[in-house]
Amino acid sequence: MTDDLAATDALLQNAWSDFCDQLKEAGQLVFSHDGPANAQNRAAGFEYLARYIPQALDQRFNCYDTDHPQLFWAQTPTSKSFGDNPDCTYLVGFVDGSRTYRLVGSRGTAKWVSLTVGPRDPSLYSVISNDDLITNWDGSFEVTLSAKKSTGNWMALQPGLNRIFIRQYFGSWHTEEPMHIRVECLDVEDPPPPPTPEGVAHRLGDTIRWLREDSQMWSRWVSYYRQWPNQFIQGMPDFIGIDDQSRIARQLSFCHWQVEPDQALLITVEPPECCYWNFEMNNEWMNSVDYRYRLSSINGEQASLNPDGTVVIVLSHRDPGARNWLDAAGYTSGSIQQRWVESSDCPCPQARLVRLDEMEAALPAGTPRISAAERREQLRLRKVGVDRRFRT
Repeated sequence: MTDDLAATDALLQNAWSDFCDQLKEAGQLVFSHDGPANAQNRAAGFEYLARYIPQALDQRFNCYDTDHPQLFWAQTPTSKSFGDNPDCTYLVGFVDGSRTYRLVGSRGTAKWVSLTVGPRDPSLYSVISNDDLITNWDGSFEVTLSAKKSTGNWMALQPGLNRIFIRQYFGSWHTEEPMHIRVECLDVEDPPPPPTPEGVAHRLGDTIRWLREDSQMWSRWVSYYRQWPNQFIQGMPDFIGIDDQSRIARQLSFCHWQVEPDQALLITVEPPECCYWNFEMNNEWMNSVDYRYRLSSINGEQASLNPDGTVVIVLSHRDPGARNWLDAAGYTSGSIQQRWVESSDCPCPQARLVRLDEMEAALPAGTPRISAAERREQLRLRKVGVDRRFRT
């Protein structure tokens, strides 16, 4: 018994030491990043990595049991990664293609929802988006996940590990009701067994590997667009290897913005007919700029159009008095992510960098304005909307 315990202690101590050592080494990513080297980006880099710890634990330690699946938040206002959309909540879970599962919930009133399930290859995803989701009179629904075709809402599982990914896009944050949803496995009745030394050691190894690999990928994403400063580029970089845009009826554009305190970036586009559109600001680490207390994003419900049907958005370091404002939040560079969802067209936004003292002359006639009191209320309702989605 003593020898067995000694072996167990060695296994767990080694696994824990390796986890801690690799976590320490992961900090070098902040210094090897090819973005602008300044104090704010260094701090944001370590904030980025720290936020990856709870994310990695949910992804590979806490919620990876496909016999007892658990949906979890992929991002929250304080746990961010891979360009989290301030308009969106993301739920993730893991299931096995050999079993049968059921998603049970209530649709809510979010502007647009999308449920996807499948392996890493996006071409094998099964998708139910928005109006394709069959609901009862009260908004309740059930979705069957299985390899064998089923009636009603059904999503096909592929052999092996499948990931559930649920998006909810909100337009009017403070009025729309979020979805309520859970997942259950129909083939397993027994509760999860207690942890084993081998299982814990394995999960610790998986967790730190996922953290290091995934965090490196998203910092490279921002770097890809840096070669086109203040210019919107449609589509995703090929090296990421995950292009699910057409599968869920959305088109994305990206811009690496570079704006100094005495400058403003004017973004102009004529929004097409679509279910949802938005612009969101990220820092150099593909984390959204704080969206609870700052205007770091804008969508089709929140924006005001010009008389000619275009929308002009001002990105600057201080409030320009224009209704459609993106707050640089002290950063001088980062990325903008833009979406058209279920759109009749996919125009590419145009961006123009101007001096701040030239901004008024550069804005088109009829650009919507906002008073200081209206701005305070606009900001207050953002926090109300965030708290509504992420209830405590």
